[in-house]
Amino acid sequence: MTAAQDPAVPELQPDGVQNLPLTHARAQLTTLIEDARERNVVTALTVRGRRRICLVTPEFYERAKKALGES
Repeated sequence: MTAAQDPAVPELQPDGVQNLPLTHARAQLTTLIEDARERNVVTALTVRGRRRICLVTPEFYERAKKALGES
């Protein structure tokens, strides 16, 4: 099985976000948080292949809110 076929390995998408099934993310949460903090990696947690939530840094979130004109 290659890394692209292993559901426990985050899969980088064309939009630059890596997808990972929620069932596998639980065991990797510390690593995913470190990836976001240290390398600005955005991870989308998926359920049945659909993105349900993204892990981003607080700074990213604040910039996104500002860009959208929200306080």
